Amino acid sequence: MISFLLKRIMFLFLIFYIPSVFSETQLNPKMQSYSENKKVFKNENEKIGYALGVSLGNYVNQSFEKQKKLGIQLDKYSLLSGIEDAISNNLKLSNQEISEILEKLENRLKHATKIQIENNKKENLIQGQLYMKKFSDIQGSHKTQSGLMYIIDKPGSGEEIKENTEITVHYKGFFVNGVEFDNSYNRGKPVVFILKDVILGWQEGLKYIRKGGRIKLVIPPSLGYGNTGLNGIPGNSTLVFDIELIDAKNN
Repeated sequence: MISFLLKRIMFLFLIFYIPSVFSETQLNPKMQSYSENKKVFKNENEKIGYALGVSLGNYVNQSFEKQKKLGIQLDKYSLLSGIEDAISNNLKLSNQEISEILEKLENRLKHATKIQIENNKKENLIQGQLYMKKFSDIQGSHKTQSGLMYIIDKPGSGEEIKENTEITVHYKGFFVNGVEFDNSYNRGKPVVFILKDVILGWQEGLKYIRKGGRIKLVIPPSLGYGNTGLNGIPGNSTLVFDIELIDAKNN
């Protein structure tokens, strides 16, 4: 029975290390005919099996590219040999050896990933600073003592926004490279929240407009999600938001 640790290691192995090699002629003769002759399938089951194989191949091909970026690349022929030996129950290593090797592999992967994350954080900080420097040259841009930058597209009108104000907004969120990471318009409805419950950049920035107003915020990591990041936002990310303040209610 495979231990929980081994299952976890094998799962990581599948995600990060299996290359897209299913078209190699090293596979068995039946598999070769699929590639060489553009197989005419005999029945629906063969089509299903092939479709699943293509889906898996596409997935692991993408994972293989990610693995290469970590500086770790395995021999694809040894990998295929291991798959064939497991299916035929003819292993060249003991289960204990396999478990130890995969545990070492997991530790290696964790170390490489940690290094990559730290390098990305440094790069994110540099790119954010460059973006903010360019943003400061745009007419109408402002920078506050906290480091927040903004441009007011429309000031709006009405009561002053406070920490306990209930806010209704539509917004788009971008990284400094222009990639969009969030968009309330796409979800089809605005977002409602209490101002004090959101990131510091929003807490400060939304106080510069009123109901009906629109503002662009450039938020440094210290006013966003910091060094660690959160939910798909990498550490040290400078974030750009286009925000439309639809409603504001002071309780």
